[in-house]
Amino acid sequence: MSHLDLMHTWERVIRRSHLPLAFSQGFNPHPKINFASALALGTTSDGEYMDMELTEELPLEQVRQALDMAMPPAFEVTAMKVVTGKVPSLMSIIERGQYQLWLDFVDEVTQQQLDQAVEQFWQQDEVVVYRYKKNSKEKKAMNIRPGVYQIKLTADGKRGLLEILVQSGNEGNIRPEEVAYGLMSAGMPPVQQVVRIHRQGLYLLNQAGALVTPLDVV
Repeated sequence: MSHLDLMHTWERVIRRSHLPLAFSQGFNPHPKINFASALALGTTSDGEYMDMELTEELPLEQVRQALDMAMPPAFEVTAMKVVTGKVPSLMSIIERGQYQLWLDFVDEVTQQQLDQAVEQFWQQDEVVVYRYKKNSKEKKAMNIRPGVYQIKLTADGKRGLLEILVQSGNEGNIRPEEVAYGLMSAGMPPVQQVVRIHRQGLYLLNQAGALVTPLDVV
């Protein structure tokens, strides 16, 4: 589903839950709900983050039960935390996104071919892909190489699994399919289609440089 539909779904869930959701002030009030990072249309996920502001303090278990009763199938709250005081927005702290991509190759591939493509990718200073400019048919070149941090690529016949850790957040986003295009430019056998993209999680770096979730720091 689209990010806009996801936002509307959560608004309906909270309305049905009868939780005291806070709204912005002004002529056109908006519910105080914020997401860490918009999920691309067609991408599945089991690691999304959202914050919401209530007008009164309630026990976490009461909030969770109210949401569980109002949620449609396939939606599940897996963890919750109370945040007090001034904290940065979720969107502003996210730095990394972890993805899985299932690929269909045109022909059968070997693990050696894939390993060579990954090695060639790492050896390049620039891996250029092209994006359409916003509200334009004009394309712009973008070097994705600095924003790719981990690659694992395996195959079984014509089917491949690409697992990546890439830049995400306010400093810039690397789209997962762009890494597949970059690997093809580095010698990976041609892909017939990207069957599925799944976001495993969103992270930021702690002071030691380790990956942590937003729930670990807020």
